Amino acid sequence: MIGIIIATHGKMSDGIKDAAELIMGGTDSIETLNLFHGDDVSELGNQLTEAINKVDEGNGTIIFADLFGASPYNQSMIAINGLPEDKKDKVYVITGVNLPMILVALTQNMVGSSIEDAVAAILEEASNSMVVWPTNDDSDEGDTDDDEDDF
Repeated sequence: MIGIIIATHGKMSDGIKDAAELIMGGTDSIETLNLFHGDDVSELGNQLTEAINKVDEGNGTIIFADLFGASPYNQSMIAINGLPEDKKDKVYVITGVNLPMILVALTQNMVGSSIEDAVAAILEEASNSMVVWPTNDDSDEGDTDDDEDDF
Protein backbone atom coordinates (compact mmCIF):
# COMPACT_ATOMS: atom_id res chain seq x y z
CA MET A 1 0.00 0.00 0.00
CA ILE A 2 1.20 3.51 -0.81
CA GLY A 3 1.51 5.82 2.17
CA ILE A 4 -0.40 9.10 1.96
CA ILE A 5 0.43 12.28 3.88
CA ILE A 6 -1.47 15.55 3.60
CA ALA A 7 0.46 18.56 4.93
CA THR A 8 -1.25 21.95 4.83
CA HIS A 9 -1.67 25.29 6.51
CA GLY A 10 -4.41 25.27 9.12
CA LYS A 11 -6.91 22.42 9.33
CA MET A 12 -7.23 21.94 5.57
CA SER A 13 -5.58 18.51 5.66
CA ASP A 14 -8.00 17.28 8.33
CA GLY A 15 -10.95 18.59 6.31
CA ILE A 16 -9.82 16.82 3.15
CA LYS A 17 -9.30 13.57 5.05
CA ASP A 18 -12.71 13.93 6.70
CA ALA A 19 -14.40 14.46 3.33
CA ALA A 20 -12.54 11.48 1.84
CA GLU A 21 -13.76 9.30 4.71
CA LEU A 22 -17.32 10.44 4.10
CA ILE A 23 -17.09 9.44 0.45
CA MET A 24 -14.88 6.34 0.54
CA GLY A 25 -15.06 5.01 4.07
CA GLY A 26 -11.95 4.38 6.16
CA THR A 27 -8.76 6.21 5.31
CA ASP A 28 -6.30 4.48 7.61
CA SER A 29 -3.47 5.00 5.13
CA ILE A 30 -3.61 8.81 5.47
CA GLU A 31 -1.67 10.92 7.95
CA THR A 32 -2.48 14.62 8.23
CA LEU A 33 -0.16 17.38 9.36
CA ASN A 34 -1.29 20.93 10.06
CA LEU A 35 0.81 24.07 10.30
CA PHE A 36 -0.65 26.87 12.39
CA HIS A 37 0.41 30.47 12.93
CA GLY A 38 3.28 30.54 15.41
CA ASP A 39 4.23 26.87 14.98
CA ASP A 40 7.90 25.93 14.77
CA VAL A 41 8.35 25.12 11.08
CA SER A 42 11.28 22.80 11.74
CA GLU A 43 9.00 20.73 14.00
CA LEU A 44 6.77 20.20 10.96
CA GLY A 45 9.82 18.72 9.24
CA ASN A 46 10.30 16.30 12.14
CA GLN A 47 6.63 15.37 11.99
CA LEU A 48 6.93 14.75 8.24
CA THR A 49 9.87 12.39 8.77
CA GLU A 50 7.90 10.51 11.43
CA ALA A 51 4.82 10.36 9.20
CA ILE A 52 6.82 9.03 6.23
CA ASN A 53 8.26 6.27 8.42
CA LYS A 54 4.79 5.49 9.80
CA VAL A 55 2.90 5.19 6.49
CA ASP A 56 5.65 3.67 4.34
CA GLU A 57 5.02 -0.04 3.85
CA GLY A 58 7.71 -0.40 1.20
CA ASN A 59 5.61 0.75 -1.77
CA GLY A 60 6.40 4.44 -1.41
CA THR A 61 4.76 7.53 -0.03
CA ILE A 62 3.00 10.50 -1.57
CA ILE A 63 3.04 13.77 0.34
CA PHE A 64 0.30 16.18 -0.70
CA ALA A 65 1.06 19.81 0.14
CA ASP A 66 -1.20 22.81 -0.31
CA LEU A 67 1.22 25.32 -1.88
CA PHE A 68 4.39 24.99 -3.90
CA GLY A 69 7.26 26.78 -2.15
CA ALA A 70 5.42 27.20 1.16
CA SER A 71 6.47 25.68 4.49
CA PRO A 72 4.68 22.29 4.18
CA TYR A 73 6.29 21.79 0.76
CA ASN A 74 9.72 23.05 1.85
CA GLN A 75 9.73 20.91 4.99
CA SER A 76 8.66 17.89 2.92
CA MET A 77 11.70 18.37 0.71
CA ILE A 78 13.99 18.69 3.73
CA ALA A 79 12.48 15.56 5.31
CA ILE A 80 12.93 13.59 2.08
CA ASN A 81 16.55 14.68 1.75
CA GLY A 82 17.22 13.22 5.20
CA LEU A 83 15.92 9.77 4.24
CA PRO A 84 18.11 6.83 3.19
CA GLU A 85 18.65 6.71 -0.58
CA ASP A 86 16.49 3.61 -1.13
CA LYS A 87 13.54 5.25 0.64
CA LYS A 88 14.10 8.72 -0.84
CA ASP A 89 13.48 7.46 -4.39
CA LYS A 90 9.95 6.34 -3.52
CA VAL A 91 8.64 9.54 -1.96
CA TYR A 92 6.78 12.02 -4.16
CA VAL A 93 5.51 15.49 -3.26
CA ILE A 94 2.45 16.81 -5.09
CA THR A 95 1.29 20.38 -4.49
CA GLY A 96 -2.14 21.95 -4.91
CA VAL A 97 -3.88 19.18 -2.98
CA ASN A 98 -7.62 18.84 -3.45
CA LEU A 99 -10.25 16.23 -2.62
CA PRO A 100 -10.39 14.58 -6.07
CA MET A 101 -6.63 13.97 -5.90
CA ILE A 102 -6.95 12.22 -2.55
CA LEU A 103 -9.87 10.10 -3.77
CA VAL A 104 -7.78 8.95 -6.73
CA ALA A 105 -4.86 8.16 -4.42
CA LEU A 106 -7.13 6.02 -2.25
CA THR A 107 -8.57 4.30 -5.32
CA GLN A 108 -5.08 3.59 -6.64
CA ASN A 109 -4.27 2.00 -3.29
CA MET A 110 -7.40 -0.15 -3.50
CA VAL A 111 -6.38 -1.56 -6.90
CA GLY A 112 -2.74 -2.04 -5.91
CA SER A 113 -1.15 0.40 -8.35
CA SER A 114 2.54 1.16 -8.29
CA ILE A 115 3.48 4.56 -6.90
CA GLU A 116 4.50 5.73 -10.38
CA ASP A 117 1.10 4.78 -11.84
CA ALA A 118 -0.68 6.32 -8.86
CA VAL A 119 1.17 9.63 -9.26
CA ALA A 120 0.34 9.72 -12.98
CA ALA A 121 -3.36 9.05 -12.27
CA ILE A 122 -3.42 11.71 -9.53
CA LEU A 123 -1.89 14.35 -11.80
CA GLU A 124 -4.35 13.50 -14.57
CA GLU A 125 -7.27 13.82 -12.14
CA ALA A 126 -5.92 17.13 -10.85
CA SER A 127 -6.12 18.67 -14.29
CA ASN A 128 -9.46 17.04 -15.15
CA SER A 129 -11.18 17.97 -11.89
CA MET A 130 -11.07 21.71 -12.49
CA VAL A 131 -14.12 22.88 -14.39
CA VAL A 132 -15.51 26.35 -15.03
CA TRP A 133 -19.18 27.03 -15.64
CA PRO A 134 -20.40 28.71 -17.67
CA THR A 135 -17.88 27.93 -20.30
CA ASN A 136 -16.83 30.57 -22.74
CA ASP A 137 -16.74 28.07 -25.56
CA ASP A 138 -16.97 30.01 -28.81
CA SER A 139 -17.58 26.86 -30.85
CA ASP A 140 -21.30 27.70 -31.15
CA GLU A 141 -20.60 31.24 -32.34
CA GLY A 142 -22.34 31.87 -35.62
CA ASP A 143 -24.55 28.78 -35.24
CA THR A 144 -28.02 30.18 -35.93
CA ASP A 145 -29.74 26.80 -35.84
CA ASP A 146 -29.25 26.44 -32.07
CA ASP A 147 -32.82 27.37 -31.14
CA GLU A 148 -34.31 25.04 -33.72
CA ASP A 149 -32.27 22.04 -32.48
CA ASP A 150 -33.86 22.22 -29.03
CA PHE A 151 -37.32 21.29 -30.26
